[in-house]
Amino acid sequence: MPAHKLHIAGKGVRLHGSLIDPDFRTQRVLCSDPWDFVSLWLKREHKKNALFYWEQSKHFFDASKTLPDLAAPLTTYYCFLNATKALLSAKGQVFAENHGVGGRAEPGRKSLANEVVDFQGAGVLPALCSYLVEPNNAGSAFTLQDLFWQMPFIHRAYCLSYRSATELFIPLTGNCFMRRDGSREAWFQAEIDRRYVNAHTERLIQPGFELFEEGSKHFIRRKRRFRWSGHDIESSIVDFKKYHKTIRRRVVPIYSSENRWYLKKSVVDHSKLVNSQLVLIYAAMHRLSELSRYDPIAFSGHFNVNHNWLLSEFIKSAPGQFVYGIASEITGLEFIRPDAF
Repeated sequence: MPAHKLHIAGKGVRLHGSLIDPDFRTQRVLCSDPWDFVSLWLKREHKKNALFYWEQSKHFFDASKTLPDLAAPLTTYYCFLNATKALLSAKGQVFAENHGVGGRAEPGRKSLANEVVDFQGAGVLPALCSYLVEPNNAGSAFTLQDLFWQMPFIHRAYCLSYRSATELFIPLTGNCFMRRDGSREAWFQAEIDRRYVNAHTERLIQPGFELFEEGSKHFIRRKRRFRWSGHDIESSIVDFKKYHKTIRRRVVPIYSSENRWYLKKSVVDHSKLVNSQLVLIYAAMHRLSELSRYDPIAFSGHFNVNHNWLLSEFIKSAPGQFVYGIASEITGLEFIRPDAF
């Protein structure tokens, strides 16, 4: 039976940058950076404390741009800390003032595998996990190499730095939500390039996704369906948001001029760490900020080994990715970057 693309408020529906409360009715926000827009949004919503944290975050963001890679993680982390507090305050989420994450270096050579991030049970990061309805990993430890592997915006740099690494992401294009004609049945689907289709693809997109062909093109779609009724839009949107959230646990963005989306493959090595990008970026930058502040000589050694470019790419690219993600969570809106952040 034929199907057509789902529309809400007259526009085609695609994946959204906000995990928790995306606004599918409002047009995407095209802006060179989200700082002023979110400040005005918080003023309009009378979120005084959140506004303070957001503007404090911008001060640290601006300061970081003038610093070298050895020093930038310190101010960048405080940018992340305050941006996260802005989100939590705006949403009425209670949080303890401690960071909620620590770190340490294992003995041995300079390696991202020897830089350990310890997740804690209370503080700002666990409160962020709680808001995002994710595990806080309290008592668990992961390495910077573990965290970096799961970030799509540095994944190419990761795979070039670690030649034996398994590629974790499949790029998606033309993502949309389809509705079967004459039915309430609807689902998510996206196109994938032919070069990513092989004997292992069907297994790697499990659980929950399947491959299919249409003409000469290859697609994936969500096996699970949701119900959409044009006669009960409000109820349909509530159900759709729940469905969207399950997809966004596996499909992650790179914020850019046209936000790019990637399906995370199912591979054994990432099964214990299932958090979203905001949590991973926050935790990784905290460890780098500790090194920058407390052991800068040891930190400098990381720029003299094979992962130096990967580390530099993370330090330079993470602020834009994190801030755009937090802005989307605060406002519920989809932000598009017209050029480099």
